[in-house]
Amino acid sequence: AEILRALAHQARIRLLERLIQGECCVSEIENCLGLSQPNVSQHLKVLKDVGAIRGTRKGTKICYAIADERVERVIAAILEGA
Repeated sequence: AEILRALAHQARIRLLERLIQGECCVSEIENCLGLSQPNVSQHLKVLKDVGAIRGTRKGTKICYAIADERVERVIAAILEGA
């Protein structure tokens, strides 16, 4: 239920859709989704808090990836129905 609540925002669905394609850093997510850095950070925090994604430090950047394969299946089902 927590994961589904975290997915209840279009920006987070789009963010996860991007992460399904592969690991991505915040600046790439900003550019891809057209969102500000604070906005992206808020959405990443929500997804990280429910265990949907994980962050890995790479130098001065943190890159994110899907941490729970169930999230990939849910996003695929959402996109399939769209």
